[in-house]
Amino acid sequence: MSEAGREGYVFAVASGKGGVGKSTTTANLGVALADDGFEVALVDVDLGMANLAGLFGLTGDVTLHDVLSGDASPADAAYDAHGVTVVPGSTDLEQFAEADAKSLHRVVTRLRADHDVVLLDAGAGLSYDIAMAMSVADGVLLVTTAELNSLTDATKTGQLVSKLDKPVVGAVFTRTGDGGFDDVEGIAAALGTTDAVTVSVPHDDAVKLAVRKGHPVVDLTPESPAARAYDRLAASLADSIGMTPPQPPADSEDTSTDDGDAFEWVDPDTGESQPDNDDDEADAEGPVYEISIEEMLAEAGVDADEETAERRVKLFDRVKSRLS
Repeated sequence: MSEAGREGYVFAVASGKGGVGKSTTTANLGVALADDGFEVALVDVDLGMANLAGLFGLTGDVTLHDVLSGDASPADAAYDAHGVTVVPGSTDLEQFAEADAKSLHRVVTRLRADHDVVLLDAGAGLSYDIAMAMSVADGVLLVTTAELNSLTDATKTGQLVSKLDKPVVGAVFTRTGDGGFDDVEGIAAALGTTDAVTVSVPHDDAVKLAVRKGHPVVDLTPESPAARAYDRLAASLADSIGMTPPQPPADSEDTSTDDGDAFEWVDPDTGESQPDNDDDEADAEGPVYEISIEEMLAEAGVDADEETAERRVKLFDRVKSRLS
């Protein structure tokens, strides 16, 4: 849950052309942010071609379309999956006709109050529904491939974003390294996103496997090249807006104890934790000798100019003999 008094950030993930990995980017960016300790919600606002649910293996009956048509509340359509909250869309044509995109702001307002980040998986191209999704967002993340048609359409989407007075917070170039045009810096310049987060996601068969299994690739194969790229995207996006997680990452261990004065002893040679002996055990092992700092400095010859190294060696030998 977002910190009290602070609403979460809302980003629309958009593309000018379908099939470029927009929904895949939304899913994996969301899970990567959650792995970094953020509370994240994902909303499938592609009202005509919803497919975010499949990327998480969700089969819930209540969807965003039910909420937008007034038949359900946002909470009814929210599902927990892979550490994030997912609000899927419906693939039913009748529900598409009944959904009112104007109600989207109500859903987003509710989600941003309870989450640090809300990602809107917007539709491809230019339409009223897409414009509504961008209008309720704080910024837009553009997703494209290096193909000419995809770049052209992404540029048009960027122009729409500019007219809506929304900043482009980043650009994601998918399926790079497959023999296509991979001048990422040149592409970013063409899109006008050189000052925003720019991440290249390489062509990776692990993504195809993850889609078939209904699991985000950052969870299924976290060491794969694509998963690492999405991790970089999450870290870069958070850093670019000064966003820090309000809680430790989910996989971190709480090493705190009830005793505020507790201390963990570590073997300097092996790095393994050692049990902290109580006073009785310490007394049983032998006395503890105290050497005043003045005596140590005098024997070390810190203030002397001659034979300093030799004196320090003698001091070390003396302390060692007393403690052995």
